[in-house]
Amino acid sequence: MTMRILSSAQACGFGPVSKLVAITPLLAGSRVDFVGQDVALDFARRHSHRFHRITEGDTRRHEDVAQPLADADLVVSVMDAELVFRAVRAEVPVLFFDSLLGFWLTDRSFEELAARAQLVRWADDDTARYVFDSLAPHERILVAHLLARRSYAQNFPGVPARIAALAEAGADHIKLCGPIVDRNALESALTEPPPERPAGLLINLGGFQNFFLDYESHNAYLDVLRRWVAELAAARPELGRILVCGGAFRQPVTETHGGVEVEYAFLPQTEFLRHLAHAPLYAVPPSLTSLHEAVILRRLPLLLPEQHYGHIANLRALRGTVVGDIAASLTDLGGRFDVPEDDLEGTKALDRLTRELLHDESGYRHLVDHLDARLTAYQELTAQERQAAVDELGALLGGPALADLLDRADAALAPAGSNS
Repeated sequence: MTMRILSSAQACGFGPVSKLVAITPLLAGSRVDFVGQDVALDFARRHSHRFHRITEGDTRRHEDVAQPLADADLVVSVMDAELVFRAVRAEVPVLFFDSLLGFWLTDRSFEELAARAQLVRWADDDTARYVFDSLAPHERILVAHLLARRSYAQNFPGVPARIAALAEAGADHIKLCGPIVDRNALESALTEPPPERPAGLLINLGGFQNFFLDYESHNAYLDVLRRWVAELAAARPELGRILVCGGAFRQPVTETHGGVEVEYAFLPQTEFLRHLAHAPLYAVPPSLTSLHEAVILRRLPLLLPEQHYGHIANLRALRGTVVGDIAASLTDLGGRFDVPEDDLEGTKALDRLTRELLHDESGYRHLVDHLDARLTAYQELTAQERQAAVDELGALLGGPALADLLDRADAALAPAGSNS
């Protein structure tokens, strides 16, 4: 009998939904439906072959998920805590996937969160809703781990320790895993010939949109980077061609600066990975999905400045490695880029401070000098140094293969124990 699976992913950049796209082929013999919105919906539609049905909807709205949940045997959620809440209340088992377990902030103990998870599961509807809504957004994701029948946390510094701490609080169903990426697409990229028009520099700005950033208004980062790329092209004719990829560039644009062609595009994932597999120079913000892809393709990334607070946290964890120490970072430019230690407020401050650079020529030139110096240092690494740096990064990111863990997914559908 075909298992009916309802899936969704947090609409913060392409990271969560790209993981869902990577997971679906591993759920052999299942019919996977998707419900979501914004960048997650965009990415899912571009990979429609991985889903039985794709529906635009908000998992926070009862009317958008009630019937799909009633039809589902299982829910697969990538960092969408609201779908986990609704699945648990509907008594549908959940597999939960998370790439940022070490990042989520809470002042509550895991024991307190576990107690709240039990209320969410067993209390009456109004109490469960109140308890869940009273949690901070990061805490809801931690509670989603506790509510899931089984959850999988992608490795990164700090993740194994947090899994151990959650296990001590009674949640022993949270499993460490290695990269949650589309390995089939990555392996295919390695066997493909180079693109007909290769780029001397490939820049990946990802999905960009999240709970605050967007393409139309809170987009100062994109404007600053585009100005730097134009100046870089004019100053560095040896680059030949610069390809800038990201969800913001649905309508491709090609510019010429000093004889260097600059193309902005939102490429299909398979085409983007083919460029990445052969790119001599690759620059990307400190996004974990991008790091995993680069390591598997044996490409050392130059880390660009942080787009949001989560990137600040990622880069901190990478300090002391080659990729972390040569990174371009706003936090290396002095106290003006100190931001609140909070996901939302820190991201708002980064956007505001980045926008100020558009009107502060001295501050902008300071950033450009920093970017140019980091790019030069990156280019000066020898081939051997780059490969050693890739190995160093890979050692931080490795873990049990997700495919092997999901081979045992049937066990996740057994009756929940007292810790779930």
